[in-house]
Amino acid sequence: MGGSFRPYGRRGIASPDWAMIAVGLMALALLAGAMVRTGTPAAQALFGTQVGGLRTLSETETLVLFEDHASGVGDDAGWSAGLRNDDHPGLGAIWLVEPSDVVLTRDIALPEGTIRAVLSLDLIAIDDWALQGLSVAIGDLEVLQHRFTSRPGLDRPAAPAPMNDGSLALRARLDGPREQGFAAGDPALAEERLRIELSVREPGDILTVTITPLAAPGQAPAPDGPLWAVDNLILVADSQP
Repeated sequence: MGGSFRPYGRRGIASPDWAMIAVGLMALALLAGAMVRTGTPAAQALFGTQVGGLRTLSETETLVLFEDHASGVGDDAGWSAGLRNDDHPGLGAIWLVEPSDVVLTRDIALPEGTIRAVLSLDLIAIDDWALQGLSVAIGDLEVLQHRFTSRPGLDRPAAPAPMNDGSLALRARLDGPREQGFAAGDPALAEERLRIELSVREPGDILTVTITPLAAPGQAPAPDGPLWAVDNLILVADSQP
């Protein structure tokens, strides 16, 4: 008997290779996902373009800052206080602010001719928060306040609402609390992350960022208050074409 024996095939009909087909479909799906631009045209005009969840740069945009402490980028950060810290499991390396009642400031030089600066960063509340908060200002203008809580008995504030007054735009996303905690035995010990993006028109030569801790209502700020940190700082400058 000549030829190979194919128990499930019929003469004259090619048997498809389903494994190869599956791999091809998966590759096409990944490629399609990578090419999908996220956000509305209005949001892209304010905050830039993202492709597959990653920030892309146009011909007129410049990456001024990118700080990812987990990879060692930005460990010489220009913040007025704090330090790189990797003691908290699940967070990786972050820029930890100690003492926790200190005001954090930073002056960021912008390229000449910048007409818009887009700043994104994560504010991280660590462990036991009970409506203490953080305030963010650009220059002398406060752009947001947010209060955090990890306690089951307290209502959890929603993320700040989007805003756009023509010269400054804001959008924010509040991730769900991660309730594994960093000190054993207390379910209130958690981590909560507020991801913010700010689009500033005509920012000048220097963009000044100030982050101020806020005490819980009716209380005074305390250096032994709950911990907080900054991570994933990105600044993109858009210049005149």
